[in-house]
Amino acid sequence: MGETLRLALEVVAWGGIGAVVYSYALFPVVLFLVAALHQAGRDAAFVLRKRDRRKALDRVDLDWPHVAVVISAYNEERHLQQRIDNLMALDYPADRLHAYIGSDGSRDGTAAILTGQGDEPRLKAFAFEVNRGKASVLNDLVSRGDEPILVFSDANTFFRPDALKRLVAGFADPGVGGVSGELRLIGAGGDNQDSLYWRVEQFLKFFEARIGALLGANGAIYAIRRSLWKPLRPDTICDDFCVAMNVAAARSRLLYEPRAWAEEETPERIGEEVKRRIRIGIGNFQALVRHPEYLLRTSWATRFAYLSHKVLRWIAPHLLIVAMAASAALAVESTGWRWGLLAQALSYLGAAAALGLTQRGVKLPKVITLAAFLYALNWAFLVASWRYATGRYAGSWARSSR
Repeated sequence: MGETLRLALEVVAWGGIGAVVYSYALFPVVLFLVAALHQAGRDAAFVLRKRDRRKALDRVDLDWPHVAVVISAYNEERHLQQRIDNLMALDYPADRLHAYIGSDGSRDGTAAILTGQGDEPRLKAFAFEVNRGKASVLNDLVSRGDEPILVFSDANTFFRPDALKRLVAGFADPGVGGVSGELRLIGAGGDNQDSLYWRVEQFLKFFEARIGALLGANGAIYAIRRSLWKPLRPDTICDDFCVAMNVAAARSRLLYEPRAWAEEETPERIGEEVKRRIRIGIGNFQALVRHPEYLLRTSWATRFAYLSHKVLRWIAPHLLIVAMAASAALAVESTGWRWGLLAQALSYLGAAAALGLTQRGVKLPKVITLAAFLYALNWAFLVASWRYATGRYAGSWARSSR
């Protein structure tokens, strides 16, 4: 093997592994440091020039705008009535809150629940007979009203009583185009590997928002100005990500308001998440290919976060496969790389075995369970990329436990 080829293979092997380690482990640290420097600059501006560094999000004298809560529901009879009751009980001026809920050709009792709501003037219920997909239903529901603030949520999500006010208060700043709330995952068995991963995601959202680089929104609870709404392509899968990133591409600010929170049940077993992760993964690659403006028209901070937090994670399994192939080529002539190849193989096999055990209900230490969850996540991204590349993702709008 020539020296140039060997060096190239080493760069590929170390580069692939290093990029994945950076995205998962180093980026949170780098983001925290960048956010700390950004906050220090704002504090200095406040001290030296008296420029206010805080936003008045706690005002109670706001002229609360009219809002439209938009929900596309598919086979949600288990949660829907409770969800409607939750919306109608929110601490928000009753004459300024309207809910637009559409059943997307549901095959259970969802449509019957909607049509049986009586004369509630704040609820606009639509029982669509044909299953068109979530994006089409959202487009339809948004077109039915004229409220200046659009709030998006899910049928199996429940808002805290003051969540809507917390969410809408951010729009007191005319430069704000969207506000994302916080989703809290709950389960009968307490904490699980998904919520542990979700807490890390919340950490990243908080500090990305601090530097003006919030990526997407929590689909369970977020809002945008109607003036920034762009109709979605009918087969769009990650609608919440695209709606929010369209706001960022319009150079309007996205806020993260963790005090506006909602709750949602989460599966107790990793296996229940795999199909959902594959669907989301397909949507991720769909957004990456279809929307180059998320990199080309957004701020430097958003581009930095998008590449580090999203793109590198989406292609992480591909990077690891390429790195392993390069390691195998190097192992032909190097004992050190033989050990490196063996370590990679054992790590992946061990994580796969742990995933199999967790799917059978075996309780494992948290570190091993997290490794199994990350393996499942990356497997989902790998499958999703193949299905997107081959166009095999019809019917991706499906009912799941989340």
